[in-house]
Amino acid sequence: MAWGRIIQAISTRINPKASDFKMWAESQQGWHPNKTPNGPLKYIDKNGVARLTLKQGTPRAPGSNHPHVELKNAKGSRIDLQGKLVNRKSIANHTPIDWDI
Repeated sequence: MAWGRIIQAISTRINPKASDFKMWAESQQGWHPNKTPNGPLKYIDKNGVARLTLKQGTPRAPGSNHPHVELKNAKGSRIDLQGKLVNRKSIANHTPIDWDI
């Protein structure tokens, strides 16, 4: 359900909500949340891979100054919403989101 809202938002050119990504990550078997005091919310899989990271954004890093989500596959490689490999600085690695959490 949450993933459906994410895809619908993207397909209609609306930023998906951080809460939908959070809900989707919490529904994944073996994933658990992890957050350091000053760090972003991450969802770690049973193998220790940070599969989803929700970031509020910071002006310190070009392209990362807005709220966004970063995704990784089971191997720890960065991916876009379609599961295609992307690099660290790729726009597709910084999917814009509405920060509502």
